[in-house]
Amino acid sequence: MNLLDFEYLKNNMNTAGFFGSDSSLANLFLLQNKYNTELKIKNDVLIRYYYGNENRTGYGFPIPIKPATLSQEWLISALITIIEDAREQNRPVSFCLLTQEQKNQLDSCIAASFPEFHPDWKTNRDDCDYVYLRENLAELPGSHYQKKRNHISRFKRTYGENWEFKAYPGNDIAADILTISHKWYAENHNENELFLQLEQESIELALQNADLLNLRGGVLYINGEPAAMTLAAPISPDVLDVIYEKSFGDFEKNGAYAVINQQFARRCQNFLYLNREEDMGVEGLRKAKLSYKPTMILDKFYCGGLTC
Repeated sequence: MNLLDFEYLKNNMNTAGFFGSDSSLANLFLLQNKYNTELKIKNDVLIRYYYGNENRTGYGFPIPIKPATLSQEWLISALITIIEDAREQNRPVSFCLLTQEQKNQLDSCIAASFPEFHPDWKTNRDDCDYVYLRENLAELPGSHYQKKRNHISRFKRTYGENWEFKAYPGNDIAADILTISHKWYAENHNENELFLQLEQESIELALQNADLLNLRGGVLYINGEPAAMTLAAPISPDVLDVIYEKSFGDFEKNGAYAVINQQFARRCQNFLYLNREEDMGVEGLRKAKLSYKPTMILDKFYCGGLTC
């Protein structure tokens, strides 16, 4: 899809009720080349087909194109459209990255209208999104968040009043976002060179298309120096997808992540939930995401080929 196609999706993609990070316009745009995603619109349906590993190969859950809304009748029609597309492409009907609710909705349609299909659903813990009440991340209430409040107190003891958070795009700070990204990459690039290089390129692409993606975020400054950054984009009217969050050096060690997480959450009052995406099976990342006490861990399901 080209830029005009994504402009159309921005104004017509109906993701009300969606929670998964795979459904955000930003991720569809930024990751279509990285994951070789095939996108097309047919019969008021956004069709997504992923070419990836076993758990990331197949059709994503169909997304309505306005004025269509998600209903049993629409989903049956969408499933027919996907089956027709699979026949045209000479491939089996398989699905990936479906939430539990989406899997249940699809199972209901299959049982009612396609009894010849018997999907064998599996899930991969590494793909599960972490979803939080925005208010919890903004206020860090109760004993569960005592350690997070301690991290912020340590940060304030270390830097005193010599820090500030500036929101994006309300401030002209795209260059500082890239500066932080590049410094983070310089510290980490030996771990997974190609993957991290592609991530750096996607951050640059996101900033170049900030209006299209409805991007928002911010930078944490310490002693006037850019120290941490975050970028996010909507999944649905209620859910914001936190796509990037970076800090480096002593700033990272002294609590910059805890501070920018809280400062950004306080500025997202229009959203009920923040999706902080999956942990990819990285032990340290999983521990960090669990430490913020997710409201839900959004399981993602996949199934192999259903011959049509």
